[in-house]
Amino acid sequence: MEITAVRAELLDVNCYAVAAEPGAEAGPGDDPADRECVLVDAGFDCAPDLARVLAELGWTPVAVLLTHGHPDHILGLPRLLEAFPGLEVLIGEPDLYRLQDPASTVSAQLAHIVAPLVGEWTAPQAAAVSGTEPFTRAGLTIAPDPAPGHTEGSTLWRVSDPHGEGDAAEVLFTGDVLFAGSIGRTDLAGGDGQAMERTLAHIASLPDTPVLPGHGPATRLAHELRTNPFL
Repeated sequence: MEITAVRAELLDVNCYAVAAEPGAEAGPGDDPADRECVLVDAGFDCAPDLARVLAELGWTPVAVLLTHGHPDHILGLPRLLEAFPGLEVLIGEPDLYRLQDPASTVSAQLAHIVAPLVGEWTAPQAAAVSGTEPFTRAGLTIAPDPAPGHTEGSTLWRVSDPHGEGDAAEVLFTGDVLFAGSIGRTDLAGGDGQAMERTLAHIASLPDTPVLPGHGPATRLAHELRTNPFL
């Protein structure tokens, strides 16, 4: 598995692109750089940087996995969909409503910041994901893991590559649920402290993997279990 990332302008959201290692079935004439990939989150104005990086790598995105529906993680969708027609959008079912009108799902203080960025918003078509049934996109196995607390529909995305080894075999995208040394806040609309406690207990039971959060640096789950005061 190969992962690259860009940082979106609004609140420094990490926007990722993930591609599987070329499979053994690749033919001798196939270009190993010409691969499909999936995206994780769509921060405001991330499309130009992502499009440039993906063009350099020769990757074509087929889906974007949204960790939750807060505006800083979804406002890049219109330009992403313009740049990559047919891009599939997936989000945890309880957060699907947040795609309808991003500014209306946050506090008045945040709405004042978000509204000018939203512009003439048209809700994108999106697939509502519920449950934990794994599925395959771009040669990757993707397991959604509902993680309410920061929002109702926050979702951990466990992404694995059948051809990857070591840290390239599986990673955990945590959005705003778990950060290096901290966790997401629960005092915003849709947040739930008790639900977050249950989610964190679940995270503590998962196998050690690299953790790629929605903000800040990458970490490892084992490191967070040792050092994160919230786990």
